[in-house]
Amino acid sequence: MDPADIPLRDIHLPDPVSWWPLAPGWWVLVGCVLTCVLIGLGWWWRSRRRRIISATLREFAAIEQRYTEHGDAHELARELSRLARRATLAMEPERGIAAVTGDRWHAALDRATTTGEAGEVLKRALIEAPYRRNMTIDGNALIAAFKQWIGELRTVPVRAR
Repeated sequence: MDPADIPLRDIHLPDPVSWWPLAPGWWVLVGCVLTCVLIGLGWWWRSRRRRIISATLREFAAIEQRYTEHGDAHELARELSRLARRATLAMEPERGIAAVTGDRWHAALDRATTTGEAGEVLKRALIEAPYRRNMTIDGNALIAAFKQWIGELRTVPVRAR
């Protein structure tokens, strides 16, 4: 038999392996990477908020120390008002907290807490006392109310309503 007469076909190579659809191992890897990214973002968000709260506590301790030295309740109210504004602005920068006053500032103070209610002593002192010199303020009650407000600060993001 002559080899030229044998009906053989030329070598046929398989199609190249395509990248899509992905093999199951790649799907598992993509899922693991996404999970790690989400966990990392959550950890970063919570640690950022914890840093804000700890910085607020440090500043509050300094304000409290200055109050025990000078005893001026109006100066205490001014300093705590600035601190509360800075803390809520750091917690919710996208909400424009820096510009709100009056009832909207009351609502922002409430929204910043887990209970949804900042104390009335705190609200009155932070909104009215810094600007009304003749108003009587109990500095110790204000310190206690602010300490409670810091303890109730949210550590998770607030959703827009």
